Amino acid sequence: MTPHSRIGLSGAGVIGQLHATALAGLENVSLVAVADPREEAGRELADKYQATWYPSLETMLREANIDTVIVATPSGLHPDQVIAAARAGKHVITEKPMAITAQGVTAMIDACREAGVELAVIFQNRMSIDIRKVHRAIEAGYLGKPVLANGAVYWHRTQDYYDANGGWRGTWALDGGGALMNQAIHTVDLLQWMMGGVTSIQAHTATLTHDIETEDVASAILQFANGALGSITATTSASKDYPVRIEVIGTRGRVTLENNVITIWDAEQPLTDDLLTEEDRELSDGWTPDEPFGAAHRRQLKAIFRHLADGDQPPVPGSEARQAVDIILGIYASSQSGNRITEIAST
Repeated sequence: MTPHSRIGLSGAGVIGQLHATALAGLENVSLVAVADPREEAGRELADKYQATWYPSLETMLREANIDTVIVATPSGLHPDQVIAAARAGKHVITEKPMAITAQGVTAMIDACREAGVELAVIFQNRMSIDIRKVHRAIEAGYLGKPVLANGAVYWHRTQDYYDANGGWRGTWALDGGGALMNQAIHTVDLLQWMMGGVTSIQAHTATLTHDIETEDVASAILQFANGALGSITATTSASKDYPVRIEVIGTRGRVTLENNVITIWDAEQPLTDDLLTEEDRELSDGWTPDEPFGAAHRRQLKAIFRHLADGDQPPVPGSEARQAVDIILGIYASSQSGNRITEIAST
């Protein structure tokens, strides 16, 4: 029989609510505790799922009967909360970005390893069948030698978006960045995952249309570990949200994805389900191109809990998820110094 997981959720905001909804659709998993210093928000979410509200993570860790903590708080709070949960002997699942500094990332990973618990990071865009097929196709050489890989995130965020919820978004202390660290981090993760990591960065960032501390536009040239070149461009100053675009060019073909869906496949070998591993099939089971936001979270959470029940490392562990953070920090360092960055913490 699969063990029943008892979950404590830290954070009752938008992402916390999304996780609570996703958990409600899983078997052998129960949300039993919600920690949030805002009593009204915390109690409302806890009551909705017959859970208990706690005024702080520390209180929840001390009093609640839980085995796993989901961290869904502002990004700058993640390291302290993950470390506290690990030291209490709980497995930890955290939203992206896992942290906003290299020191925070390392401390989280070390704390979980020392406590003998697992650390998983939500990168739900990896749960698309098309994303996983392209990843396997590149590995298998379907595109030949990769030479270019580009990602583009052109979205619209209002000033009200940044000012809401206490104005933590767009701050260095709690958001850790802007269009890159909060929005484009998923695309950075997918690019580096498909291409085997990043070894060199030259970048510019700017704040052009919002009253925030961090960037609302960024452009970076990347060199990947497989030798290919590429770019990541991102903004929250577009007139509307455009489809997120990823394109990989190889010596034998080209693939383009928009919002995780293949729109161009130009190669001799067709993409088939035979490329998918058992893990690929599990993570993308039920995926549809028009699925609602949150469905991919549920798939990743389902896989995480199954792996935890089996005593295995969950998909997208902290040691792997840190690469996107390290690359973005490298982009910021290049922009601030004007130099090419070749010392990237995760490579």
